[in-house]
Amino acid sequence: MRKLLFFSIISALFAACSNGRFDSETEFELKGYFENAENLQILFEELTTSNLVPLDTITADANGHFTFRSTTASPGFFILRIDRSNFVTLLLEPGQKVSIEGDGKDLPKTYKVKGSPGSDLLAELNMGLHAGYNSVDSLADVFREIQGEPDFLQRRQQIDLAYTRIFEQQQQFVKNFIGEHPQSLASIIALYQFFGNQVLLKETEHFEYFEKLSESLSEVYPDNKHVLDLKRRVNELKRTEGQRLAVEKSLAIGNEAPEIVLTDPDGSRIALSSLRGKVVLLDFWAAWCNPCRVAHPRLKEIYNRYRQQGFEIYAISLDRNREQWVQGIKEDNINWIQVSDLRFWNSPVVNLYNVEAIPYNILLDREGRILAKGLNMNQLEEFLSEIFR
Repeated sequence: MRKLLFFSIISALFAACSNGRFDSETEFELKGYFENAENLQILFEELTTSNLVPLDTITADANGHFTFRSTTASPGFFILRIDRSNFVTLLLEPGQKVSIEGDGKDLPKTYKVKGSPGSDLLAELNMGLHAGYNSVDSLADVFREIQGEPDFLQRRQQIDLAYTRIFEQQQQFVKNFIGEHPQSLASIIALYQFFGNQVLLKETEHFEYFEKLSESLSEVYPDNKHVLDLKRRVNELKRTEGQRLAVEKSLAIGNEAPEIVLTDPDGSRIALSSLRGKVVLLDFWAAWCNPCRVAHPRLKEIYNRYRQQGFEIYAISLDRNREQWVQGIKEDNINWIQVSDLRFWNSPVVNLYNVEAIPYNILLDREGRILAKGLNMNQLEEFLSEIFR
């Protein structure tokens, strides 16, 4: 599996054991046979909350067989790795005697596991995702073949649509997997799957899957660190979403916009409230933001058309480099009010106004009340033509 996997648990009490009596309360045993793995060293790792921890090195014999035994206090995620891209993820529990077979040249596509229901589910998840990867590889082959063809652009659009369908199918696959296995720790891995460079389930957009899985796993594994970590994340998301909704409520149309007092490039502090009596556009941008810069010529036209009638722009930059900010202002030849605290996305105004992406704007009336949010240039011009008619 690719990029599995940022979230699981803190290291489960883990130490190598000598051969001897098997303790089903604390130990697990792993026996394997990999083709094309004669005398090969296999790295055994633990997948923790924040990183991947090397634990031991297993050496296969001259026939590709190996036996490994160790301890774990509770179920955990572990990885058998031959190289960077050739590895499998296992869900191992105390008392399990697990066997695994596969081709050492391509473990993800060939391995089979017995004696570990959780690991078997991870294999199912892995195979389902690889089906999508194979489809994308086929699209990539077609893309290479059609480059230079007269109808390249049209066929590329078809390929893009096909990729989107595959992504949506993979997304539905992991949703179904979680729904079918709500009491398996394997579903935690499904939560954090990537497809290419895109995460399949976003915490904010698919929060119900995170929350429901946390609730169902807490019933079965109330003290498991994997589950406690998921529960912590869910609670953090709830708090963050609660705060966002509270801010959004305060930013409702008709409400007074929160005060901002920031510094312009010359070092003078300018308060938003000092512009009362004018219709003001709060414009969130940055010199490094290309879409923001592209919008400036049209915004300049609108500003020059209405400024004499009482229209002003209060531009808040999310830059973090003063020279870059000032250079952007100069290059775009913009002459409305510019302020910034040069704190990038850490600026307090980001949370104060729930700014999630830029460019973003909010239009205020002469009393500082919110008229509209997130306007494109056509919409902005329509509002202003109505106000200043």
